[in-house]
Amino acid sequence: MWTCERWPCVKGRCQSGCWSRDGSRLLFSVEGESVIYALTFTATPGFSSSSSVSGPQAATVVADLSETTFSTQDGDIIVGGEIQCLAWDPKGERLAVLLKGDPQAADRPAMIAVFKTRTSPVFELLPCGFVQGEPGAEPRLIQFHPNFQHGALLTVCWSSGKITHVPFYFLSADVPHFGLNGSPALPRPQERPADFTNQSLFSEMLS
Repeated sequence: MWTCERWPCVKGRCQSGCWSRDGSRLLFSVEGESVIYALTFTATPGFSSSSSVSGPQAATVVADLSETTFSTQDGDIIVGGEIQCLAWDPKGERLAVLLKGDPQAADRPAMIAVFKTRTSPVFELLPCGFVQGEPGAEPRLIQFHPNFQHGALLTVCWSSGKITHVPFYFLSADVPHFGLNGSPALPRPQERPADFTNQSLFSEMLS
């Protein structure tokens, strides 16, 4: 049964939101803000998860994407700021965040920030990289393909009218990666959880 709850501590309207694959966690952003909030929903003991779910008492800030300056070959650019859209891939391993940027400033482009995510045994966000279009093209809409078998496939609609598909191949998918000459590339080292411990943007505490 649907219920209605309000969180008056959050200022402004909800700008964008996305659910985890198991429906236990909602990530959302608020209009005019640069942070990602999370609401965690847990099943009531003694009941099935579909019949009784308790709502969260508060929204938790899991990422602050305030403006940060990066040095590039073409000069400094400022990335971050207001969040326009969130998209979480169906496998729960990649989160794409569309950052609004400033169309009037060349050094503040709209950009897509990508994070590695995991929800078990705890929820974690790990910075992964950025997706940027051709010069002058800004991302308008983002969405993950619901049935990509080899990882996550992000579809991006650009202000230029173009649509691109950005694949993220997971090591667990056992996809062969080929070099420039068509031969299989050398095996890549396995990513160990310990490698990301110090890079985690957010890590949920076990109770």
